[in-house]
Amino acid sequence: MIILMNILWGITLILGPLSETSVLILSGQNNHDWERTVVHLERTLNEVDRFTVDVTLSPAEESDQEAWDEWNPEFSAYDVILLDYNGELWPERVRTNFEEYVTGGGNVLVIHAANNPFPEWDAYESMVGILWRDKDAGYGAYWDEGQGLVRIDPGKDQGAGHGNLHDWRITTRASDHPIMSGLPEVWLHPYDELYHGQRGPAEGMNILATAWSDTDSGGTGRHELMAWWIQFGEGKVITLLPGHLWREQEDDRAFRCVGFRTLIQRSAEWLGTGDVTLPVPENFPTADQTVVVPSE
Repeated sequence: MIILMNILWGITLILGPLSETSVLILSGQNNHDWERTVVHLERTLNEVDRFTVDVTLSPAEESDQEAWDEWNPEFSAYDVILLDYNGELWPERVRTNFEEYVTGGGNVLVIHAANNPFPEWDAYESMVGILWRDKDAGYGAYWDEGQGLVRIDPGKDQGAGHGNLHDWRITTRASDHPIMSGLPEVWLHPYDELYHGQRGPAEGMNILATAWSDTDSGGTGRHELMAWWIQFGEGKVITLLPGHLWREQEDDRAFRCVGFRTLIQRSAEWLGTGDVTLPVPENFPTADQTVVVPSE
């Protein structure tokens, strides 16, 4: 499969780029360093000849009504909306436009803390599946080697959290999916938060990858979900839980990880086209070795 993907990549170099997927990165509020994460996301998408990328920033926290009235993202102009947002609830007209965009066939890529906001927005919770919520807010979910996806009843076990920042391994759970095809079964991802205990409707989740949440690092001692997609109306929503970067945090290797960047690129291509032509990089991380691109 890797050989075939590389042949397709070589043909593309000769004949020219395939049709581009238009991506709108939406950010502007986040408890993480969204100024830097937006730069990382733009760089990740622009380093391959597949995407046209624009950015829209919401009004800042506690902005007046006029600022919100002037913010009107044109979701329908894009193949994919990449969410790097964790902040105040959007105005009703923006939420309505977003719902209509997805149900009508639009596609969304949710990164890390973008699964945190909007507990009062039922449609968003259904799109994402499990989110940063307390244990009473819905079903939990994790991966069991024997049973596959396991749901936890509301109120039982624990709510959302994470352990220490550390390197951890990501395991492919859908090797036949175009995004995951050709990736190693297990690979090492550097210095990131490993979310656990997410809660929500937990319905219609197609699991792509998990990570072992080690108790020695403050985790749960089970395989937590790290990447999945959900069909919402005619549209698709992918959630990728890696991608932590605090303000003033110097170590940004999570966003420079070749594996994570590949997941972002391939997820965006699949959402936009229904296919993946991007090859697996030759320097993809192994089970014992992280690989990061240089800092700019």
